[in-house]
Amino acid sequence: MTSTDTVLICGFGIFGELHARAWRRLDPAIRLMVADPSQAALNRAAQLGIPAEGLSTDATSLVGRADMVAVVAPPALHLPLALMALEAGKPVLIEKPAVTTVAEAQTLMGAIKDVPTQIGMVLRAHPLVTQAKALLASGEIGELVAIEGNFSGWKRMRADSSLVENDGVHFLDLMRHFAGHAIEAVSASSWSRLADDVVDDIVIELDFANRLKGRLRLGVLVAGEVEDPFMPGAVTNKRMSLVGRAGNVTIDFNQNRLILSKVAYTRSAGGFDVKPESLESHMAVGASPEAILAASFGVFRDAVRNGGPVLCEAAEGALEMTATVAAIATALQRQARETVKIEGLRS
Repeated sequence: MTSTDTVLICGFGIFGELHARAWRRLDPAIRLMVADPSQAALNRAAQLGIPAEGLSTDATSLVGRADMVAVVAPPALHLPLALMALEAGKPVLIEKPAVTTVAEAQTLMGAIKDVPTQIGMVLRAHPLVTQAKALLASGEIGELVAIEGNFSGWKRMRADSSLVENDGVHFLDLMRHFAGHAIEAVSASSWSRLADDVVDDIVIELDFANRLKGRLRLGVLVAGEVEDPFMPGAVTNKRMSLVGRAGNVTIDFNQNRLILSKVAYTRSAGGFDVKPESLESHMAVGASPEAILAASFGVFRDAVRNGGPVLCEAAEGALEMTATVAAIATALQRQARETVKIEGLRS
């Protein structure tokens, strides 16, 4: 492969444009092509300097000239576009959610063979995730016993994917990444506060293969603390805590801050005495969405060029994730919360 690559971006909405900027951040000499059925989208691509010969409403007319293909179209189009790239022998990066059903995931897995395929779980490339992984490996917080996540806030709900598919998959993937084991079972509860036919608040409980437990909160009812860096105008919480026997590692992805907390637990008559020992705060400077995307693209390109691992392989980011999302949907349909009335309030 030449030192300068050609990347075909399939889909040029807001996130497709971010992809273009991130590829150029990774390598200013990168050659970009764009396929999108919308002429308005192609006009925006032209304004960003993508030459006319690299613009088309039909991805199949451009794929032969590409070294890599990035699928950034709506989720329903991910599988056909990915299959097009794989059938042409082109390494493919697929944005999340990679596919929409377990059957689609199995079809994708069958088509990959030995062609590098990366699922766009971009938060794996965040520098604080790398730092947190190192802290876990060094035993800074002792044995990991639980993972808590909150990915919620005032953010528009998409018509083409659910809260779980659009927001939840990022933290479900990170939880799996930190746990080092697949999610084996889920339970879930949901509420519809604003309208009876719209789920706007979800709590998901997770059981991992190594007996680790996880809990994830999703929803749009409670405002976050800062503007969401990936979605201007949204005010969200994106916070994950790794809970160990000797402390916590908490990452706030909106504020690019990691807090390492140390604690000592000793058994007592009441259960445990809890003695906080230290708190350390670390900032990740320059961890913008564009920079994190560029870092993830760098991992992908290295896998293509040198045969290294991709950031998130399809077995985890497509097959496992789609099966997990399907299980959560089933759990939400079956939810049965038992209400216990409070007694003794009247004399």
